Amino acid sequence: MSDEGKSWLDELETAVRQAATSLETLREERDELTRRVQELDARVGELEAAGAGAPAGGGADGPAGGESAEAWREEREEIRRRVERLTERLEGLLGPSP
Repeated sequence: MSDEGKSWLDELETAVRQAATSLETLREERDELTRRVQELDARVGELEAAGAGAPAGGGADGPAGGESAEAWREEREEIRRRVERLTERLEGLLGPSP
């Protein structure tokens, strides 16, 4: 095989290795974000349950508790959107599922 042919194969091999490394990193990020979304879902559920038992008008914790639950909900949704985008990107790179 000529030097030109070997060079092309070397470049291809390097590109494939870099892509595989990037995919692994993205998978790890996706898994971490998925875990974080699950944690936030559980925390929002706890806050909503605690808020449901609070008296109307809220007292000292009332509005702040509701605002806190809303902030958690918004953060959870943002993380969910990011995980979905990463997942779509990974799926696009990997091609069709088996």
